[in-house]
Amino acid sequence: MTNNYKWDLSKLYTGYDDPIFLKDYDQLVNYKIENVTTNTSFKQLEEIKDLEYRLRLYVTLRLSVEANNEDAILWSSKVLSACAVAANQMNELWTKILEDKEIKQSSYYSTYKFIIEEKLNNAKHTLPLEQQEILNLVYPTSKKAFSDMYYALTGNAKANYRGNSLPLTQVKNMCHDNDSNVRKDAFLAELEAYKPIETPLAFAVSAIKKQQLIEARLLGYKDPLEKMLIESRMSSKTLDAMMSSIQKYLPVFRKYLRTKAKMLGYDHGLPWYEIYATLQECDFNFSIEDCESYILDAFEKVGENLHEMTKTAFNEHWIDYPTYEGKQPGAFCENLGWIHESRIITNYNNTLSDIITVAHELGHAFHGEMIEEQAILNRDYCMPLAETASTFNENVMYNYMASILPKKEKLLVIDTQLSALCQNVLDIYARFLFEKSVFEHIEEGFLNAKQLCELMKEALNKSFGDGLDKNWIHPYRWITKVHYYIPDIAYYNFPYTFGALFSRGLYAKFKKEGTSFIPKYEKLLAATTTNTCENVASMADINIEEESFWQESLQSIADQIQDFLKELSA
Repeated sequence: MTNNYKWDLSKLYTGYDDPIFLKDYDQLVNYKIENVTTNTSFKQLEEIKDLEYRLRLYVTLRLSVEANNEDAILWSSKVLSACAVAANQMNELWTKILEDKEIKQSSYYSTYKFIIEEKLNNAKHTLPLEQQEILNLVYPTSKKAFSDMYYALTGNAKANYRGNSLPLTQVKNMCHDNDSNVRKDAFLAELEAYKPIETPLAFAVSAIKKQQLIEARLLGYKDPLEKMLIESRMSSKTLDAMMSSIQKYLPVFRKYLRTKAKMLGYDHGLPWYEIYATLQECDFNFSIEDCESYILDAFEKVGENLHEMTKTAFNEHWIDYPTYEGKQPGAFCENLGWIHESRIITNYNNTLSDIITVAHELGHAFHGEMIEEQAILNRDYCMPLAETASTFNENVMYNYMASILPKKEKLLVIDTQLSALCQNVLDIYARFLFEKSVFEHIEEGFLNAKQLCELMKEALNKSFGDGLDKNWIHPYRWITKVHYYIPDIAYYNFPYTFGALFSRGLYAKFKKEGTSFIPKYEKLLAATTTNTCENVASMADINIEEESFWQESLQSIADQIQDFLKELSA
């Protein structure tokens, strides 16, 4: 099994001096559009997309673990500038294609029917080419630059924990430590670590959100939320059904947190540093070898394709596990369709949550495998459905771990799962409210760090209510969450709740139907790039525009909370 816990990127390119990398870069920079007919436009679109996709992901992956590497910084800037020009070329080609009244006669139409019709329907949300070119050209030095600054500042930030200067990411990971005093001291150290970087990051998030708002309106959207919904291929009716269902179940989650706080000895709700605390002493200490072994065993019981892909991921170094200086915090997965693989970042810290995180990211990798056979312009799935396979895997792992461990450890697993579900529902709802509030306030001008902290506290209070101790709220959640700094996407929050509740419904079907459900599940994943959220859900006989589905998923969590507390007191 794997003994090198950093990823291997050599299948992409062997380095910035790789002749293939330099050839691809030169080809992208010097690409000329020629003989523009509909069919040749499609051919050239595929060529440009393939080149910019390979180069962009390579420099992004390198920079994500080498924030201090001058070559990584230089090449990231050069490639992203070339990609900005390529984006203009692709826009020009799409304009030519969509102007063709005989487009249905093209040999490419059947392959790209969904995306063509989608673009035709959304034509009112496009800018004239000259204006779009300007936005593309300034992209690397505007909101993308602020995003890069976020990664640089947080990736190199240090926290003074008990007299020791440690990487901020390492201290943040202590929220999962077994010792309450460690969690509390780490939380206080984390808050102090944000103070030196709060001002530049306030500028960053303000600039990114203001530009997202301006661009959304330039494109004819009411606001960035409408833009996100249309790009997510999700109806406002679905979002409203989910959010109204969540509001009805907020008291259930708050009561659980108050009960948990009482059992942990807190009278005024749960302090934020105990948000991941378990009700019993937790001495889990899972090595990376343990993690991989458990995941393989669990996935083998789900399906052959998932199991085999996971074995390959572990054996061929798809995952970068350890925390180190210059590496960005958190976790993510990038699908690399041209080599039929993915690459995953995590900051592994030997906890159960780390196992769940690895399984989660492997879900993204599996989703990527399910869409590999799609034509290159058909490989983009929308944000809500992006979290389907990942959170399905979370359900698999939580249930597997609970099934193999003794009662005490089983209760700890369920407790951890319920804590995560509280995050997926309450914390995500708070993040949604916060971002909505930021967009409302940003029109009035720049938001400083103090204002952002106040808006975050307001959002947390509206969501968590008396489930949290108001004296121990985390005001810097606007810094801890990278999603606010993703330049091209606003509201990258509610897709997590969608994924958690939608996949819970899918997992319930898997438990009922067994492995016979998996082919249907895999077909569903493969369809996510060329269908709306509502159509994809209908493949599993689910109507996500009705509150009844969301309330069934939320009620299943409420039932699990009740059963857990009952078993705990038995």
